[in-house]
Amino acid sequence: MSIRPNGRGARAARSRTLRAVLVTATAALLAGCVSIPNAGPVQVGLTDLKQADQVYQYKPPGPIAGASQEDLVRGFVLAATSSADEYATAREFLTTGYANQWDPNSGVLIDEGSRPYRADGDTTGVLSLAVSAKVDAAGEMLPVAPGPSMEMRFEFERVGAEWRISSAPNGIILDATMFSTIWSPHQLYFIGAGNLLVPETRWFLTRSSLATEIVGALLEGPSEGMREVVRSGFPSGTALAKSSVPVVEGSARIDLTSHLLEAQPVALAELRQQLKSSLQSVPGVTGFELLVDGTPLRANVGDEANAPRMVSVPSTPAVMIDDEFGSLVAGELRAVPPFGSLIHELDPDAVSLALDERAAAVRHPGGVSRVDENGSVLIDARPKLLEPSFDPLGYIWTASAEHPEQLIATGPAGESIAVAAPWLAGRTPTAVRVSPDGSRVAALVSDGDESAVLMSGIVRDETGAPLRTVPEADTKLWVSGTPLDLDWVGQLRFAALTRVGTAGKVTLGGLGSFGSEQTSVQGGIRLSGGGGKNYLRVLSSGGELFAPQGSGWQEIDEDVSILAKRG
Repeated sequence: MSIRPNGRGARAARSRTLRAVLVTATAALLAGCVSIPNAGPVQVGLTDLKQADQVYQYKPPGPIAGASQEDLVRGFVLAATSSADEYATAREFLTTGYANQWDPNSGVLIDEGSRPYRADGDTTGVLSLAVSAKVDAAGEMLPVAPGPSMEMRFEFERVGAEWRISSAPNGIILDATMFSTIWSPHQLYFIGAGNLLVPETRWFLTRSSLATEIVGALLEGPSEGMREVVRSGFPSGTALAKSSVPVVEGSARIDLTSHLLEAQPVALAELRQQLKSSLQSVPGVTGFELLVDGTPLRANVGDEANAPRMVSVPSTPAVMIDDEFGSLVAGELRAVPPFGSLIHELDPDAVSLALDERAAAVRHPGGVSRVDENGSVLIDARPKLLEPSFDPLGYIWTASAEHPEQLIATGPAGESIAVAAPWLAGRTPTAVRVSPDGSRVAALVSDGDESAVLMSGIVRDETGAPLRTVPEADTKLWVSGTPLDLDWVGQLRFAALTRVGTAGKVTLGGLGSFGSEQTSVQGGIRLSGGGGKNYLRVLSSGGELFAPQGSGWQEIDEDVSILAKRG
């Protein structure tokens, strides 16, 4: 959309000048990459974003003499991308009375960059944003539903001969390119059922204080939606003893308060693993040292043996060709697991393998059965069952399209547990999949003329048995087309398959990440995820199996009757 001209030569010239400054400042920002220092004091959180501590440094201009109301708004949005001196430049655009009320730390709106402006009376203006995502004060990102533009209202007052903003929305506005340049995603790890590490993606300003902010975020604990799902090894009340986590010769020196001494040996092993895993993505950090009020805290021998572990997701696709079931390795079908013949005997139309390949959940005309070396057992005979899902604790999850609000989790001993999922009431899901770490459940549903991926946490008891899901679900992805299939791609991402015309469109989404549309597969009807994007597979209605190659898809096999999922 084009920006409405103001109709006066002088004001148009000032607008052109301002737009030129915008372009110049943005180019300077993109070109201003320098190496990340290994140390630097800073306060925890989003509340003290010092420009001097950022990797990318630039200086947007303050108000221009005689600026119009539109010029002020556009200049203010640009200036708010610099946090130097508590957003001092941005506050120059505000009236004296409002300058200290505006809160830039309440979050970030991420838009496509086209921002039409319109006057709404003599002292009010509206900036329209095509927002794609938002980041809250804790660094959590959520996509925003496609639809009408989000309107941001600004009010103005005369200060002497100049206009100034007397009211503006809290937070800052960045386009996706600028946002991805100065912010970066990192995983915070907490402890899930089965002693597994569960990631949460948070976004942080890319700066030398990253280690400090990540440790501080870990100490604050899981996000609100995951507090009943995962836990932390840090005792309640534990905080940084100093305001920073300096990095010395690659080692992050983490000095904590004496609350840490309340941790039992198991909890100490847990929190050490949380720190190790969460800091591994910080540039310049190769290890860490844990201290309590300045005194080093030594690790106990054998602690690592009890530490929580990462989830390993097998990558090779599993398929059925003719009457054989197995894994495709370098174009050859290997008969794994050994009970593949039992799967074939059930006349299956969908198969999910346990991550350890010791069992399979098989959908067939009679329902869903558990199959292992001891034989097959029918576990769910409800009508309209979706493809089953296997969690890492051995539970098979089944969902019926007729009553999706009640999931069934069947344990290794055959016990069936009804798991409430109220967020699926009134929906018609096409696929329901449990994450590889067993902490989340995702569902692909229709959403008007489009499709959406909903996600909620799984609450379990101390033995790991499912109790219920978190009552609310977040929409993690909107995608065009009719819903067909869904699967996890490792712990952090998922792939949705939708029908657009006669093709199967693949879209990647994830925890705290932007959606990414892939190219389509003609006649695509099923997909499997595996441990990474390179292991995505799509099955066509004609039995052709496709794998990603470059920006497209390459047929790697044919006559495939079933493309199985793992987990």
